[in-house]
Amino acid sequence: MKNLRLALFGFALLGSACSPSPQQKVDTLQQEVLALHDSAMAKMGALYAGRKDLAYLKDSVLVQDTLAQRSLTTGIDHLARADEGMMQWMRAYRNPDDQAPEEALRYLEEEKVKIEKVRQEIAQSLRAADSLKAHYRNTSK
Repeated sequence: MKNLRLALFGFALLGSACSPSPQQKVDTLQQEVLALHDSAMAKMGALYAGRKDLAYLKDSVLVQDTLAQRSLTTGIDHLARADEGMMQWMRAYRNPDDQAPEEALRYLEEEKVKIEKVRQEIAQSLRAADSLKAHYRNTSK
């Protein structure tokens, strides 16, 4: 019985030593948030290029084609909103180092949701721009 108690105590110690501390959880979550940010930032050049490409197409599409003009303007606006969403997130984000771990975890969870939304908006706007480019490159020739 004594050996069983010692074994259980040992497993309990081992289990508690393996579980991450609150600060380790904060650090891990912060790394996840920043990784999402980095992957979104990698698309910023594509947002700029997409806006430039759509503006060029808009200038080259027949002036009488108001549907094309509106579609391309909407695509440009969508890319601009995605870009601004990223800029707003970066301006608002604060490193939670001065917060208690529980507060930091809550904050980082909220920021993770926000930056994921920004990433999705960037991806959607780029897909829409690619579709517009493919369509109107064929019609503007």
